[in-house]
Formats: sequence, C-alpha cells, structure tokens
Amino acid sequence: TLASGNTCIIKPASVAALCTYEFCKCFWDAGVSKNTLQYVPCSGSVAGEHLIKNEGVDFVILTGGEDTAYKMLESRPNLFLTAETGGKDATIVTAMSDRDQAIKNVVHSAFSNSGQKCSATSLLILKDEVYNDPSFKSALVDAASSMDVGSVWDFKNRVGALANKPGGDLQKAIESLEEGEEWALKPQIVEENPYLLKPAIKWGVKDGSFCHMTELFGPVLSVMRADNLDHAIELVNKTGYGLTSGIESLDEREVKKW
Repeated sequence: TLASGNTCIIKPASVAALCTYEFCKCFWDAGVSKNTLQYVPCSGSVAGEHLIKNEGVDFVILTGGEDTAYKMLESRPNLFLTAETGGKDATIVTAMSDRDQAIKNVVHSAFSNSGQKCSATSLLILKDEVYNDPSFKSALVDAASSMDVGSVWDFKNRVGALANKPGGDLQKAIESLEEGEEWALKPQIVEENPYLLKPAIKWGVKDGSFCHMTELFGPVLSVMRADNLDHAIELVNKTGYGLTSGIESLDEREVKKW
C-alpha cells in the first residue's frame, strides 16, 4: 500500500502493539515519514468509531475475526474492505504421497507458528490406507513430539509462546475428547507456563465434530480418515472456510482433481 503511494494507518491488535511499533520504526528509520505511515494503537471500539466510520479512510485491510468484518460493514455499508478472517486449513494425504515428505510439511505447517495463523494446518485428512498405517502415525507423532518448545531467544526451540493463554475453543479442544477420539500426542504445558503449549495430535476426529468444524488457533492437529480423495475433499469443504488448503500426492491426476 505504501509502495503505491498511499498514506497508511496501522492499528495493531492489542497483543501485537509492541511488535507493530518496532515494525513501524523500521520504516520511519528508513525515511518514511510518520505522516505517511501512522501508528495508532487503540481499542477495537475506538478504531471502529473513529477510523472505520471515517469517510476519509478509503480502504480497510483487516486480518481478524469474521464477526469484526461484518460489524465493520454494518457500521459503514459503503466501506471498501479486504478481509482475511480465519481458516480451518486442511491438508489431505493420499496413498500416492511421499509419506516422509508429507509428515515434514504437515508438522511444519501445523506447529511452527504454534498453530497461531489462519493458514496453519489444523486438520489432517488421511486416505484410509495412510490412516491405518501404524508407521505413518508413529512417525507423525515422533516428528511433532521432537519439536522443542520455549523462548524464541533459545534457537533450538521450534515452537514459541502463544499470544494468549489457551481459552475458548482452544481450551475446549485440549480438555475434551468426543466419541471415537483419542490423543495420539497429548497436549502438555512446558515449565508450568500456560503460554508454552507443546504440539498435540487428536486422532479419530469425526465428520461434523467440534474439532472438524472449529478454528482452534493453537498447536492442535486434528486427524480424520477419508474413504478416498472425493470423500476427503468433501470433508474439507464442509468446514465453511476457504482460505487455504493443501494436498500431499505424487499423482498428478489426484492433484488435478483436488
């Protein structure tokens, strides 16, 4: 937006206020004026009243909740809004995949950002042949459990702290199991610090269940079984999210169908 000649106002989420300030300082130190890039830390309600409703603001880019996006449009129906509002990213692994590569990619996507991005693999859908392969399950669990969790200043750690303590949907997911579900890798807190949650893998998640349909925004991977690729695609499309998705297959016909 800056590169195309616009004045920008950046309003950070409260948990990102300090990071955003340091980010803006990089631009200011490089010569971008504080008039051209304006840093406005404030509550969502204040931003809604004074920024969203302000006709002088031509364009709003939102990364946040779906409810927030709808409220913005309700308060200003003519608003030009681009909104990225969450996801239930799913990766499908077929019997025609390179299984070691699939595990590497899934674990990186699911846990490297503590699961705290909308494009993190939250749902893993396995063709039944892969789902019932004990060596695949064992290798997946081993890869996830080998990821060190802790301060990002200790460079051996692959998983850092959560932005918030587990609560809401994430807390429900790590504290309960529905019928047929089991923990392939149980959730654990590191050093009694609620912000440090180890990767967890919930196995046997069923069609229409809480963990199938709900964005968790944390390091919990829900694993489902599919009869075939068509069934797997159906399960992905049921979630109601269309932000991101992936497939692990070496068969070009499967990739084309997906």
